Amino acid sequence: MAAALRCCSGVLALCLATPLALAEDARDWLERMTSASQQYSYQGSFIYERTGHFTTHHIWRQANEQGIVERMVRTDGPAHEWLRQNGMLMCASSLEVASSVGTDDRVNEQTSLLHNWYVLQVLGQTRVAARPAVVISLQPRDAFRYAYELYLDRETGLLLKSLLINERDTLLERFQFTTVDYSPLDPAALQPGNTCLPLLETRAKSPEQPTTIDAGWLPSGFSLAYEHFANGDDSGLVTQVYTDGLARFSIFIEPLKEMDQADDLRAQLGPTVAVSRTLRSGDENYLATVVGELPVAAAERIANALQGAAQ
Repeated sequence: MAAALRCCSGVLALCLATPLALAEDARDWLERMTSASQQYSYQGSFIYERTGHFTTHHIWRQANEQGIVERMVRTDGPAHEWLRQNGMLMCASSLEVASSVGTDDRVNEQTSLLHNWYVLQVLGQTRVAARPAVVISLQPRDAFRYAYELYLDRETGLLLKSLLINERDTLLERFQFTTVDYSPLDPAALQPGNTCLPLLETRAKSPEQPTTIDAGWLPSGFSLAYEHFANGDDSGLVTQVYTDGLARFSIFIEPLKEMDQADDLRAQLGPTVAVSRTLRSGDENYLATVVGELPVAAAERIANALQGAAQ
């Protein structure tokens, strides 16, 4: 009888400890994912799905002591490509491909804080691109972000697949490698093609160019990742990017000339929502647009708070 009680107590203790142990294990895997994004060179083919529409791509990624160089080409439909160096977009064949998915776009140095904004859990193991993978679930702790499932290479920690899921358990977005190869890259594969056009120079904002509109409200955990404005034209466009370490959204702020007119709007394509507001700060009018993979209610609250932040 005593032995049976000890056995039951041991099973009960194991069951009670499991959620915490799974969460800690999930945090370890997310740390490995972050390290892998900076450590490994590879090439591979992947599919990207949004609202039932599929595109196929191939990427080459070189990581060394000089930094990270990535080149991606679309392999179906019109020929598109982009080239990035240390996260900066150097050239692109179109505005469409310039904003297209990248393999580690979700990876951020704030992954160590994700347990504050998401419930983390290891769901199990599977295979992706013929490689053993560990499946991590991230369920939001509030209504201002979506849920994720991340599939990580068991050997390297590299992100092989990700699913973006809304509050109704509907799949909004899928990224998934079909092949991945860690062999040394041919340097020629990292050279852009003739259709990859250089972009207008961008640079960080300086204290002499203060931001006119500030975010009045942000969901918990989101912080400003970077801010820049276009240099080389007269648009005066300011871009602010915010992230919680996984989800991200951008705020675009554009001065309006006296003859310009803009209406408030809300639009959504798959997981991406855009909400714009016309604002006035001092003697100037602005068009501020929130764009990101957020629930509509979150994007609208961010946009509405911008009006309150205008001085």
